[in-house]
Amino acid sequence: MKIKIDSNFKFSVASIQFTATGEVSICLTSDDFSSDAHYQYSANLGSDQAEEKPTISLLQYTRKFAASANIKPKTKDSYRLMYNHLEAYGNITIDKITTSYLQNFIQYLQTQGLKPGSVRLYFQKLACVLHDAYKNGLFDDRILQRVKRPKREQEKKSFLSETELKKLAHHHLSEEYNNIQKMFLFSCMTGLRYSDVQGLRWKDVKRNGKHLLLEFHQQKTDTYERLPLCAEAEALLRGQKHGGEYVFKEETNQKVNVVLKRWCKEARIKKPVSFHSARHTFCVLLLTKDVPIYTVQQLMCHSDIATTKIYADLLNKTKAKALRKLPTLTAPQ
Repeated sequence: MKIKIDSNFKFSVASIQFTATGEVSICLTSDDFSSDAHYQYSANLGSDQAEEKPTISLLQYTRKFAASANIKPKTKDSYRLMYNHLEAYGNITIDKITTSYLQNFIQYLQTQGLKPGSVRLYFQKLACVLHDAYKNGLFDDRILQRVKRPKREQEKKSFLSETELKKLAHHHLSEEYNNIQKMFLFSCMTGLRYSDVQGLRWKDVKRNGKHLLLEFHQQKTDTYERLPLCAEAEALLRGQKHGGEYVFKEETNQKVNVVLKRWCKEARIKKPVSFHSARHTFCVLLLTKDVPIYTVQQLMCHSDIATTKIYADLLNKTKAKALRKLPTLTAPQ
C-alpha cells in the first residue's frame, strides 16, 4: 500500500490499527501543530488508494499561516483580529468546514458592530487561510466558492475642490506642522497614498531631462511604479531638505489626521478630510481638467479601469448637484 501526503508540513506516524474488514487506520501527528492535531487515513489492505481525512484545527492552521515570514506585520494584525473573532465564533477542524459554517461566520461578524469593510477584510483573510489549506490538500475549495461574500459598499470619497485646495495651500500652520502640510499637498499633486509618501526615499526621485519623476515600490499592491511629477510636486520636493534617507519625516497617521482637521477648520473648509482625501483630490482634479480616463488610471496606478470610473461617476454626480443650485427662471403662469 502506498500513501502520498500532499502537504508542506512534516508528519510522523502516531499509531496504526488493523480492522477485521481488512482496513488499516493510520494516525499521523505533526510537529507544526499542537499534539491534538493529526491526520487520519483509512485504506484497504492491498489497495494503492487511501482516503485522506484531515482533522487539523482551523485555529491551529490559522496560527501557523499567520506566522509565515512573508506576511507583513500590518497584515498579521488583520489575521490576529480575524483569529480572535474566529475563536469566539467557534473552532472546527478543517475537514468539518461547510458552506453554512462560513456563511454563518460572516453573519456573526456582522453582529459584532464592525464596519462593512472590516467584515469583508476578516473574511478575506480567512479565505486566504483556506486557500492555502486547499493548496496543501487539506480543504475542498469548492466549499469556499459557494459562499455568498459580503458586498463591497461604495464608500463616500471625500475630496477637495481646486478652490478648497488653494485655500489650504495658502493657510499656513505653525512650523511644527510644516512637514505634515507638505506631505498632504504632495499627495494632492501626485495621488500617492500615505504609506507611499512616508516610504518615499530620495533615491526614488529620478531626473528625467529637466523634470523629476518617481520610481518607487507601491506598498499596497507590492508593485514598482514610474510616476512623472507636475511642476507643483517638483517644487515641494525641491523645498525639502536632504537630511536623511527619506523625503518626509515620519509621522503617525493619527497625528496627521488630527492636524488635517485643525488645518481645514482654520481654513474654513467644512467637510471631513483625511490624508486619503488627497489621493481622491488628485484624481478628481485630473478628471475636471479633461485628462483622458485611461491616462488618469495610469497616474493613479489603478490596476483596473473600473476603479478609476468610480471617480468619474462621482464627478458627474457633483456636477449634477451643482446644476440644481441654479435659479429657476420660468415665469409663473
